[in-house]
Amino acid sequence: MTDILDRTQPYRVKAPDGRVRLLVKDAKEGLPASFALMGTLAKHKVAVRLGGGCKGMSAEDKTQMINFFREAFRGFQGLIWSGATRQVKEGQVDPMVTDVPGIIAQENPGCVALGTLPRTSMLSLQDDSRFVLDNYGTVVNPDTYGVLIVQNGADGKSDWDGDVNDYFTLMQNWRDHAGFTALGVCAWNGGDITKAEIVRSANLGWPTFVVRGSGRACDEIIGLIENGKTDTISGLKDSKTLVIVDKNNPADLKNQMMMRGFFPQVLPS
Repeated sequence: MTDILDRTQPYRVKAPDGRVRLLVKDAKEGLPASFALMGTLAKHKVAVRLGGGCKGMSAEDKTQMINFFREAFRGFQGLIWSGATRQVKEGQVDPMVTDVPGIIAQENPGCVALGTLPRTSMLSLQDDSRFVLDNYGTVVNPDTYGVLIVQNGADGKSDWDGDVNDYFTLMQNWRDHAGFTALGVCAWNGGDITKAEIVRSANLGWPTFVVRGSGRACDEIIGLIENGKTDTISGLKDSKTLVIVDKNNPADLKNQMMMRGFFPQVLPS
């Protein structure tokens, strides 16, 4: 199986109805209700946040990553989201975890893809009015229904974890006020921010899926879990909801999600 990402058109909007809705908020301000409402458009009121990165991965690894999640989320009708960036290299998409939600939503009717990102640099328009996020040419992912940009004041800049508090709060709000029945985080590869997201999700008691073989932070944490050293994972108070799945077995991730309510129960006729 090849991935469905059209790498030759990195800037073309593939989001539903041909537009991505952009909202900007200050980190100190409340969450915009209009963005929260976008999440409630999902047919099945569950939410999975994909965390992580792709550092050190080959082109083949990235294709496998996309197909892993395509298989695992086949039939998913909930909200799937991640960071809302896209990397472009030599005029083509350089696939990242952040490209996965849009693909899942395109293939599964009823699924909604959203994204958040921190403003880490001055925003700018370049070329033919292309919206650029930083000095490296990072752009907003054009496959998501909506994107929330979190900034540290009009003149301030944030680190790459500047949106983490907001995305966790949004998920809790969907549970408390919009009837969402399952919340979870799935991590692939990643660095220090991914470690912190895994720990925070686990401490909240959410199912936290960590993909073995994806590299870096995930494999480091899995190694500590399997060697009985969870007490050395910084900040981790509760490891019971950590779920290890293998990158070569997407069916395992899907089964683990089904057991935890992320797919609707199909009643016998």
